[in-house]
Amino acid sequence: MSLNNINKLLYRPDIDGLRAVAVFFVVIYHLFPSKIPGGFIGVDIFFVISGFLISTNIFKNLDNNTFLISDFYMRRVLRIFPALILVIMTTLLLGWLILFEREFVYLGKHIAGGIGFVSNELQWRESVDYFNSGLRPLLNLWSLGVEEQFYLLWPFIAIVSWKFKRNFLKIMILLFLISFITNIILLYLFEMISESYLMTVSRFWELAAGGILGYLTLYKRNESSERINNIKSIFGIILLILSVFLINSDKMFPGFWALMPVIGAYLIISSGRKPIVNRYFLSNKYIVYIGLISYPIYLWHWPLIVFNKYLFPNPSAFLNLICVLILTLLLSVLTFYFVENPIKKVNKKTAVYSLISVSILLVIIGVGGYKGKIKPYSSQFELQSYNDAVKDWDYPPKFLHKSFYNGSSLNQNGVYKDKILFMGDSNIEQYAPRIEKILIDNPSIKKSTIFFTGSGCYPIKNVKIRGKLSCQKYLQDVYDYAEDPQVQTVVIGSEWLGYLKEDVKAYYENEHFIGFLRKSPVAVDKMLNEFELSLKRLVDLKKSVYVILNIPRGEVLSPLHMINRSIFNDRFSINIQNVSKVDIINSKNSFLKRLKNVVIEAGAQVIDPLDYLCGKDSICPSTYENKPIYKDAGHLRASFVREHITYLDFLILQK
Repeated sequence: MSLNNINKLLYRPDIDGLRAVAVFFVVIYHLFPSKIPGGFIGVDIFFVISGFLISTNIFKNLDNNTFLISDFYMRRVLRIFPALILVIMTTLLLGWLILFEREFVYLGKHIAGGIGFVSNELQWRESVDYFNSGLRPLLNLWSLGVEEQFYLLWPFIAIVSWKFKRNFLKIMILLFLISFITNIILLYLFEMISESYLMTVSRFWELAAGGILGYLTLYKRNESSERINNIKSIFGIILLILSVFLINSDKMFPGFWALMPVIGAYLIISSGRKPIVNRYFLSNKYIVYIGLISYPIYLWHWPLIVFNKYLFPNPSAFLNLICVLILTLLLSVLTFYFVENPIKKVNKKTAVYSLISVSILLVIIGVGGYKGKIKPYSSQFELQSYNDAVKDWDYPPKFLHKSFYNGSSLNQNGVYKDKILFMGDSNIEQYAPRIEKILIDNPSIKKSTIFFTGSGCYPIKNVKIRGKLSCQKYLQDVYDYAEDPQVQTVVIGSEWLGYLKEDVKAYYENEHFIGFLRKSPVAVDKMLNEFELSLKRLVDLKKSVYVILNIPRGEVLSPLHMINRSIFNDRFSINIQNVSKVDIINSKNSFLKRLKNVVIEAGAQVIDPLDYLCGKDSICPSTYENKPIYKDAGHLRASFVREHITYLDFLILQK
């Protein structure tokens, strides 16, 4: 290796400066998402940096015949585990003090998954939407999973290539292309957004881009001029700035959009340390310092944001968020000086064995929490009915088509002549326990009741949900089924207002128009017109058609929300709140009126749960006989539905 190429391997402060930019984007996005809507691309920058630095180290050692797999992984343990263990231990302690049983179960699973670097896999299996993930303290560990899974494969590919004298550059480019094409196929062809965002196979190319750059830096001697390097650096910075403002959670990401931050980071690193931007901005000592502590910043900021939401009555207040930012920086500095730096002075093997031992202990504790063997502090209080409410859901998960039959009045084909079809999303699924009970209690009823549902699917044709490609087939199938002559009654239910929320990517699309419901009044108009046509079609086929409107909803109705955990109240005391029927109606008054008018104009009938779930005083209670009646902020619990929701009984009992 030439002296020139060796010099390229010397410490580059500008890369630490680029790390600072990346972590700044991520943290500010999580604290103030409206300020830089594409700040999450900071993770993509980290991937390129990591791919470059670690791959360069692997190539250099392979070239000098000094590369050892054991040494490589020991270095990874020393780099990753000290801060990770500290953050997980702190999160475990705070979780034990603050969380409820069901929340602690999830935390336990993600502690074990985080230590094992499979957090991304767990979140994918849980269908986690990164942009609408709720209160998950270890959500940010998904990126560590991607990175470390990459490094389980990368060194072995490099070793085999070197051993058999293969052109590793061609192999890297091939793997880059395979991963990028996989990302595109998953995202655009199958709309598998969570898979594309979280899984290593669709992110591999970003780390490989850094690896390719590392290879070219070491072995290709074509030097760019100072002018060209300045242009590359400036253009790279421009791409990163454009990324955080042009990219947002509505975009199909990573996809083609991820090329912007990846190319931007690639250009900045490839330009070397001498360009003006790299030398005077990225190499500024204060920027470099933030880069040096960027890893603990990344680890600390998200759990602190989540626990801020748990503990404080107004977590989104500017002062609260600034305090989170300050605490993140303070803890990161302390982690850097009192954990990361001291561990470097300990004997390498001793440090690694100690870290692995602590990690195994944390995995055992995490599994214990997940299995319910370790209970959080809140379990000492009389909260069991609230924990039970969260799990009270009888409709089988991912079960598209459930039928309840009774009696023996069958036609020649072996099915009932009088079918009642319930179609829609989980807001129609919640009524299944009551319908089942009515049929069991009335064996003489000769009807067939069909639940043909698609959870999270808006039951209006041409309304699509980003990331739920299956909804399109469901809508086609269920409306086709509704036209079956044996189906005499059609009941449609949905969380109608929920699909207009900011965090739901529902849009209307036909051959002439596309628009998000939450942003486009025209899209809402077209959606309602579409629904009216569908209802008229069913009515014209002589079917009885009913549309069930929203039940009361809101965080105050969620069982876990009724329990105080704020440091300003009596910990774990019960604070029952109700909602006002008037407030519900007024909040979306115009849309509800339009929806009702559409139903009536089409000749269908409206069933409004507010008329039954809210009292004469217009108060919609959240409890019954001192027990929660809701499973979460938007669904009734199954046991309450089974015994007390009677406003659909007439559908089964009528002659």
